[in-house]
Amino acid sequence: MLRDQLDSVRTTGLAYEEGESTPDVSCVAAPVRDHRGGVVAALSISVPDMRWRQRPVEEWASMLSTGAREFSAAIGGGG
Repeated sequence: MLRDQLDSVRTTGLAYEEGESTPDVSCVAAPVRDHRGGVVAALSISVPDMRWRQRPVEEWASMLSTGAREFSAAIGGGG
């Protein structure tokens, strides 16, 4: 199961979590990359499940992906 999750993260560039570290909170995370394309940080959105369900998962993922790309560009990296 962990290998499947890691494969999904590599493929999509996004990691999801649902209540694993904090009950009733969901999260999506994406890498921040430097000028060599290496991961130097991660950006995430954590939201109480009650609010998480008010939007499609794709909308949270899109906001996060955009933010991570912009952050990467601001430090001279690629997204």
